[in-house]
Amino acid sequence: MKLSKKSDAVWTAPQDEDLRRQLLAGRSVNEIALRLKRSPLAVRTRMTMLGIREPKVD
Repeated sequence: MKLSKKSDAVWTAPQDEDLRRQLLAGRSVNEIALRLKRSPLAVRTRMTMLGIREPKVD
């Protein structure tokens, strides 16, 4: 299943901030991916590029 068009592949500063806010709000990578219309892999890759670690679930 493709969630986005190739033209949407570039991450913007507002999307980076949205990603951070959603993580702080406790959303999962899968939920964030759906909201941003990106794959979970794309979200995790962006998190790595931004130096953000995925929160551990206890």
